[in-house]
Amino acid sequence: MVAFVTDVYYLEELAANAWPAEVVQLVDGWRFRYTPGVSSRRVNSVWPNNIGRYLTVDQKLELVEAFYVRRGLPARFQICPAAQPADLDDILAQRGYLVDAPTYVQTSRISTILEQLSHRSETAVTLHTTIPTDFTAFQQSQYKLTAEQAAARKAAFQRIGPQPVFAVVKMEGETAGIGLGILEREWLGIFSMLTHPDMRRRGVATAVLQSLAGWGQSQGAVQAYLQVMDNNPHALSLYGRAGFTTQYQYHYRQSS
Repeated sequence: MVAFVTDVYYLEELAANAWPAEVVQLVDGWRFRYTPGVSSRRVNSVWPNNIGRYLTVDQKLELVEAFYVRRGLPARFQICPAAQPADLDDILAQRGYLVDAPTYVQTSRISTILEQLSHRSETAVTLHTTIPTDFTAFQQSQYKLTAEQAAARKAAFQRIGPQPVFAVVKMEGETAGIGLGILEREWLGIFSMLTHPDMRRRGVATAVLQSLAGWGQSQGAVQAYLQVMDNNPHALSLYGRAGFTTQYQYHYRQSS
């Protein structure tokens, strides 16, 4: 576990920058986030990791609920060890908010990833510093997104402030897998790892992770982080082989 909440806050700040919402309303230390057309919980939830000075928790909760009601969504909080106040999770539980999507935040040194994966895959990976069409098309087909949803997801990628890199693997003329790396302050965030079901167990995800780590190292990254849900054993196995270990967990609290 991370020793200090400030470490958790740092990683959560990097992750928030890596996947920015379209609408962010700052309210006394909290960030209300909303992104139309994108189902991601992260960009449709409250980031409550700063302590406020002007409003009570009850006053802020009223504002949160009004914010999401206006947009036809349930009120949702992303709760990690940096959440403020420290008993926010208990407060939300008492108000009937339900736990959703428990997730591990894991880290590894870039050098460890490259060492652990150095002999594991020879699959060719193409890297792009702008969004390639086959990256977004693959997400659209695999997630069965509408054209509007795909456009909203692409717009979210275009809002990323730090430097992104998009990885694409082709096999037999078709996209076999993708991944996204986002570099900020010597940290490489790993996102959007996705492999075609027919191409699994052929080293696609390993190759993508290895390639992203190599790119990150070439750009000065020293460490990497990622989020992985606790019900994803295949991803957990891959990341464990690459030297990732869990630093802390977060979950969402959603109004019923």
